Amino acid sequence: MSNEKNNTDKAERKLSQEDIERLEILQKSEEVKGEQLSINVDSELVVENQAEQLLGQKIDDPVQKFQLYYQGLSKLLKDSLPKGKSFEDVRRIVYDEKNILINRGAKKDEKGIRGSDGRMAYVEDLEEAIKIVADWTINKGTPAELFIAFWDKNEELGYGHQD
Repeated sequence: MSNEKNNTDKAERKLSQEDIERLEILQKSEEVKGEQLSINVDSELVVENQAEQLLGQKIDDPVQKFQLYYQGLSKLLKDSLPKGKSFEDVRRIVYDEKNILINRGAKKDEKGIRGSDGRMAYVEDLEEAIKIVADWTINKGTPAELFIAFWDKNEELGYGHQD
C-alpha cells in the first residue's frame, strides 16, 4: 500500500523550473563516474577509468609509516643527538631541517606552524631521512654534520631551509 501512495505522490508533484534544473544537474552527475576524457599520444580521444589507474599505484601503509617514523627515525635521533636542556636548540635545528625533508619542503610560518605532519610523510621520504641518520650514526658524526646532510639533501631536492 505504501508503494501505491509513493507512486501517487510522484504523479501529483508539481515541479518548478528551478526544481527541474536541480534534478537535471543531479541526473548529469550520475552519467560518468570515475571516467575522464583525455587525448592519447596519437591525438585520439580516449576514456580513462581513474579507479583502474589507482589500483596499480603504491599506497602507503599506516603501520609501516608508524614504524618508520617512531621506531626508526625518531628513535635514531633521540638516541644519537645530545641530550639535556642545554642541547635543546641543537636538537631543534636538526629536527627543523629533517622535517623540511620529510614534509617535502614545508617550512614553519611566522607563527611556528608547518601545515604538514611528518608522521604522515611519504614512506620513501622517511626512508631517505633514516638513511641519512644511519649513515651519520655509522660515521660517528657531529650534530653539525647531520644538519649539513639534511641541508644538502634539501638543497638537492630544491626544498629550501627553515628561516
